[in-house]
Amino acid sequence: MEILDYHKLKIFKTVADLKSFSKAADILFLSQPTVTLQIKKIENYLGITLFQRKKNRLELTEEGKVLYEYAAKILDDYNQMENALSSHFLISKNFLTIGVSSTIGDYYLPRILANFYKENPDLKLNLFIGNSKEVAEGVLSKVFNIGLVEDNVESNKFDIKPFYHDEIILISSKKSSISDVLTVEDLKDYKFILRESGSGTRNVVEENVKIKLNTVMEVSSSKLIVNMVENTDLLAFVSKLIALESLNSGLIKEIKIKDLKILRNFSIITQKNIRLSFIENKFYVYLCKKGCL
Repeated sequence: MEILDYHKLKIFKTVADLKSFSKAADILFLSQPTVTLQIKKIENYLGITLFQRKKNRLELTEEGKVLYEYAAKILDDYNQMENALSSHFLISKNFLTIGVSSTIGDYYLPRILANFYKENPDLKLNLFIGNSKEVAEGVLSKVFNIGLVEDNVESNKFDIKPFYHDEIILISSKKSSISDVLTVEDLKDYKFILRESGSGTRNVVEENVKIKLNTVMEVSSSKLIVNMVENTDLLAFVSKLIALESLNSGLIKEIKIKDLKILRNFSIITQKNIRLSFIENKFYVYLCKKGCL
């Protein structure tokens, strides 16, 4: 007999928050068919339709809106119950789920996580890596309570704590005859490969450069962007963290832009007034000790 349990309600709420079956699957570490099946099981159990598509957007039906209201309360109560038991009876939960944007996840976090694991060998970790927009959506939907982003997140729903200064640099192939110093106006004469829309790197570049770049490729992997630049005449803006190995190997070169230096913060985001679990708070404090600004 089917029941409407925590697992199904969490899947339902995540789909509703992200308005996407595929995004919910990614962020919950499930396959899309599994997510679709669980939603169908809820609909069959209740005898209602939860979602409808309007102009290529996934929206809740009126029945779905009612279920969402109660599901949100149930999931909040469940989390508060777990936290209360953990704090009052010293129950140790070592499950840590965090969402991180790709540059942080691939290039900044591995050493931090390795050292944190050494100090907490019973740790069980789920790590979601996406772009900054996806991470922020995951925090808002409470799929995870801690997100690490490389973008300026503007929302009064978040507490935001910067923990690292990063620099975005312009790179070209070392073989290129391009000048080592350009003006912003010069950039109009070149072809670019950039991160996808929603990426923190893409957003901060567009905010600072303020001209339309001739973008001929969009790629969701910053490392692949660096590799493409090594072997083509394309230019790219990337985090210096990502470019460092190829710069030191002489495969690419940094191009300075006159009167422009692009800096950004990596930040920890949590929902305001959220109560972190013991292991979440321990990780938050650990990360801040390593570099909070």
